Amino acid sequence: MKFTFESVDSSQYTGGSYLMDFEGTIEAADAAIVEGKLLTVFGTPAAMSEDYENSFNYYIRATAEDGRSVVLNVYGIGAIHIGAEKDDFAIQAGNALIEYVNAAVPTDYQRTVYYLDFDLQIDISVKNGIANVSVEQLPEEKISEISAEWYK
Repeated sequence: MKFTFESVDSSQYTGGSYLMDFEGTIEAADAAIVEGKLLTVFGTPAAMSEDYENSFNYYIRATAEDGRSVVLNVYGIGAIHIGAEKDDFAIQAGNALIEYVNAAVPTDYQRTVYYLDFDLQIDISVKNGIANVSVEQLPEEKISEISAEWYK
């Protein structure tokens, strides 16, 4: 079944939970490449955060050639996942989305996220299709600063 895809507002998402992994994003560098590909095909995400466990959200409407559609939530929590109401149609749409995104060339980008469960700063970049991910321990002052901002 063929699908078309468009980025939509979060209000279009009717809910759901984890549906599937965005295949091949277990390693941080692979997830960084897929994030770059998402930027290429869908632009800026609906939501972005410096929190590694909630780093971005896209809401993508997948419309089949027969007119049926489902809104998928593509989100980054280290690895990249797809969420939706779990049914066969959503699974087909999710698999088609993965294929569509994986065909793109990643956009160059750079950003920093923080993984406070382990007091880490993670610097992520993609340049010319090559991902670079570096991890360093956060100093106590930076942990306090981030915690004060996030947990007001």
